Amino acid sequence: MKLKVCVSAALAAAWLGAGCHRGPDTQGNLRKALDQANMQQVAVKVDDGEHIVHLKGTVNSMADRSRAQEVADAVVGTSGRVLNELSVKGLNDKTAGDLDHDIQGALDKMIDNDATLKQRDINFEVVNGMVTIKGDVRTADEKNRVTEMAKAAPGVKDVANGLQIEPGQ
Repeated sequence: MKLKVCVSAALAAAWLGAGCHRGPDTQGNLRKALDQANMQQVAVKVDDGEHIVHLKGTVNSMADRSRAQEVADAVVGTSGRVLNELSVKGLNDKTAGDLDHDIQGALDKMIDNDATLKQRDINFEVVNGMVTIKGDVRTADEKNRVTEMAKAAPGVKDVANGLQIEPGQ
């Protein structure tokens, strides 16, 4: 009987407390989470009536755009919807060929700046912002590092990693 009374009291308190609660500060919580993720350039607009969060602004890469989406999804959860309206710097300013050339140069430079990867046979093919990676590396870690580098390059829309891990390594 005591247990039943305690459970009933706890449920009543929770119900009364829920009636007084204004709900989470979605915009404030998301702003804080984006700031912690080093994404201060992302603007947040919350439409409470529709339960929609708008992400606006310009980011440096598709990886940053995806990261902002992931952060927003984690904060909003199932209580709303996230519309990612972020643009990626450079995507609309140049022709596709110019952009592909810039991406190729950035990727080659990234590999040249990595003492280990510079020694590997790694080639990039870029078409309309889509990067295909080919060649050989020694470890799965190297393969993953190249993928992450490619995703972080400005203007990259998607990455297909066709790198092979050399046998016996």
